[in-house]
Amino acid sequence: MIKSRAAFVFGMVVALGIPGAAFAQAYKWRDQNGTIVYSDSAPPSNIPPRNILQAPKVKASAPAAAAAPAAPQGGAADPKPGQISRKAQVKSTAEREADYKKRQIEEQKKAKEQGEKTAQEDQQKAQCQSLAQNLVTLESGQRMAKVDSKGERYFIEDAERARDVAKARQDMAAAKCS
Repeated sequence: MIKSRAAFVFGMVVALGIPGAAFAQAYKWRDQNGTIVYSDSAPPSNIPPRNILQAPKVKASAPAAAAAPAAPQGGAADPKPGQISRKAQVKSTAEREADYKKRQIEEQKKAKEQGEKTAQEDQQKAQCQSLAQNLVTLESGQRMAKVDSKGERYFIEDAERARDVAKARQDMAAAKCS
């Protein structure tokens, strides 16, 4: 008995809710004779907007924006200072797609520039490390040998070492190494 009563109440709630949901998407307007008309399709174009009593709410989407009438050109539809016009607020799908592609290209360009900048910084860092290592070796006082134009090895003298240390410091200054 209790199950059948619960099923009856559930059935009544569903039965009463379905027409309400369907009616929520209906149009209601007054025709030329003054008769109220209910329909699931839009009223004919000859019905003035003041006679349309109910219309379904339309979500702001690209198709709805495209279907909206465009504002006439000229002073009457221009926005007041500080206001944004309706046309500026609603962009077409093509305009949004173009903006998206433009942002993507800009992001790729920034990423490329950042990558190049990072590569340059890494290259300068490596060069500075090499120059610093060369300077440390020259200043260490160890015996150092070089190869001359004939391919013969010779040890550098103190004067040549001093010139090489001065040149290594100039190279570090030119490379802006700290």
